[in-house]
Amino acid sequence: MAGGALALLLAPSPAYAHLGHCTNGEAASTIAVSLVLAVVLFRPWKKVSTMSAKLTRLALPAVLAIAVTATGCGGAKSKTSSTPQHPASPVRIQITQPTPNQTTGPDVTLVVNVIGGTVVPATQTTAKDNKVPTNEGHIHVSLDGTLVNMAYSTTQDLHGLKPGPHTLTAEYVAVDHAPFQNRPTAAVLFNVQ
Repeated sequence: MAGGALALLLAPSPAYAHLGHCTNGEAASTIAVSLVLAVVLFRPWKKVSTMSAKLTRLALPAVLAIAVTATGCGGAKSKTSSTPQHPASPVRIQITQPTPNQTTGPDVTLVVNVIGGTVVPATQTTAKDNKVPTNEGHIHVSLDGTLVNMAYSTTQDLHGLKPGPHTLTAEYVAVDHAPFQNRPTAAVLFNVQ
């Protein structure tokens, strides 16, 4: 029982990293990792007294691996989405600070230039008349692939960054936090001393 619980906690992590639907390669690698972990935990080679126990020990790792992949990868792709896709936005964004390959201290100020659109306040997070404006939104800030803030201005202070190379990404998203179809995004690589 404890081994099964541990497998469910550990094995899905590759799939959860994809946050949605996995590609065929990602699903295959997730099944492989889950299967290896389940086999190690359930030890199908260990002697058991009954045939049904032996079949269970052989089948359970495969069932667990497929279930973990289906759960982590979102299951079968649906032809209809529960949330409608937003239209493309004419907005473009640029990161003007930090500059590419700049060496900074542990505290960094991100400065984004929004071209053709407006960054709206946090209080304005719903569509008007069920229509999402394509030139109004806010900025999702990610550091090294992890969302760290939802900025409602064109500047954002980041504190206590660890030394080494970092990637800072800014994405202009709709007022309801969902991405636009064309995903206006800018990124910069910089170093923290």
